[in-house]
Amino acid sequence: MATSPHRRLAGVKVIGRVRPGGPQRVGGIAAVAALLVAAMLALGAPAVAQGSITVTPNPVPVATDSYTEVQVRWSGQPAGTLIFASVCVKSTKDPDFQVGVHCSPLAQVEVNGTADGSGSALVPVFRGQEPTTDLPWGCFAPGDAVPSGVLGATTCYLRVTNDLVLNNDDAVEAAIAVTGAGNPVDRGVLGAPVAAAPVAPAAPAAPTPSGPTTLDGVPIAFTG
Repeated sequence: MATSPHRRLAGVKVIGRVRPGGPQRVGGIAAVAALLVAAMLALGAPAVAQGSITVTPNPVPVATDSYTEVQVRWSGQPAGTLIFASVCVKSTKDPDFQVGVHCSPLAQVEVNGTADGSGSALVPVFRGQEPTTDLPWGCFAPGDAVPSGVLGATTCYLRVTNDLVLNNDDAVEAAIAVTGAGNPVDRGVLGAPVAAAPVAPAAPAAPTPSGPTTLDGVPIAFTG
């Protein structure tokens, strides 16, 4: 005897009408699967960069093979989170970007976060080869002599991110250029020992008084 498609099976409740030979309706199962796929796609989507960044001055006036400090201001970062600001040769949007290859560890500062996620810092910007000399690139002004084997970029980037220097999801950046020479705030070679401050010469000792003077009207003579 044939089993009816509407018959209740032992321990199994048949929901809906089964149409032999036709597509089976899965209803709620399909909806759940669609939600799971959407959630997985959302988890895999790249995060949106946080806030904004400004660099002052820009272009940066700095002598060849020297560096100076610029004022970097940012906003929109997570509150109370450590901030990293670095000079890099590639944009964070470049698919080949790597922090350890394209950002200088010497041209980088770390500052504590703030309650509203905004802040500022002085960041060194160099002109010439990357100051560790371990990375084959540098930030140069147009017309600068570039050493053989070194990428001479005339556009570099100041990158700000939070929590970890490797965090590229939250990174924001500003393109920067270097120009000029003899800037009064040049700091010398980045990474080199800082020259000791000049010692002011000692004041000469006061001369011993000499010549006649008086004490209660009585002349007294001193000799040096």
